[in-house]
Amino acid sequence: MRTMTRCFHPAYCELRCCTQARSSTTFTQPKRPTLKATDSKTSFVEGREDPKLFSPEYVPPLVRPEWHRNQLKYRLERMDCLRRRNVVNIPEFYPGSILGVTVYDAYAPGNKARFVGRCLYRDGFGLGCKFMLRNIVEGEGIEIIYQLFSPAILKYEVLRLEKWLDTDLRYLRDADPEYCTISFDMPPEAPLPQTEELPVFKGKVKMKDRAVWGYNYHKAWPRPYNAYLEEYFVEEDFMEQHELHTKGGHGHLEFDICKHYDTRGLKEKLMEEMELNQKRINMADKKS
Repeated sequence: MRTMTRCFHPAYCELRCCTQARSSTTFTQPKRPTLKATDSKTSFVEGREDPKLFSPEYVPPLVRPEWHRNQLKYRLERMDCLRRRNVVNIPEFYPGSILGVTVYDAYAPGNKARFVGRCLYRDGFGLGCKFMLRNIVEGEGIEIIYQLFSPAILKYEVLRLEKWLDTDLRYLRDADPEYCTISFDMPPEAPLPQTEELPVFKGKVKMKDRAVWGYNYHKAWPRPYNAYLEEYFVEEDFMEQHELHTKGGHGHLEFDICKHYDTRGLKEKLMEEMELNQKRINMADKKS
């Protein structure tokens, strides 16, 4: 039986040897390209996202039953909020932060009026979001409630970015005045990068004597974390307050997950929606 042999060209043999030598070396997988920019939402610390993409006023209110929620109205309102943020820079702030707000006033010199104060609370959804600033001027407590997306507001200034354990600081009305005595000439502090975690104020606020605000004051409201009340009440008083809020067999409601509004899965959807809204606004601006 004849055996057939094939003759290869010398150049083909040389190329084959080089290919075998290359295949014997270890293969290094190339780096996968990333599309994440340095200023994207993923570069922010959890809880300090871009205010244009996610803000507490974007979360719709809890309405039961669920089919009574007007999702179209919520989407249109968030779109209007984003349009307003593109006109005026609304910075990141929390209850406890010190702000300066400049508004249009037809009767003020230069048609502008500026107020500086500490933010006591921030509440509301969408265009109805509001916040309160408090300052003590010449011994008198002055409080002003602003609409966050009001067209009369010309400028926002964050003089000191702070975050307290409490989200409602209206008990500072009965605290030492030094916490709400703020100079109108206070210079703004250096802004904290959003890649760093925001420190939380965990100190205790010195309250006034209980003769001023009454013995039953603390029973009508939940116990604040940042208020120092141990000087005026003993532990039995706080136990009585706890029983007052949990009486009637409703103490289990705080552990009932069906009664709470879970917004963990809603956050990612809102950020995707606001990103899409921002692209739509940019395209509309280019066409105009």
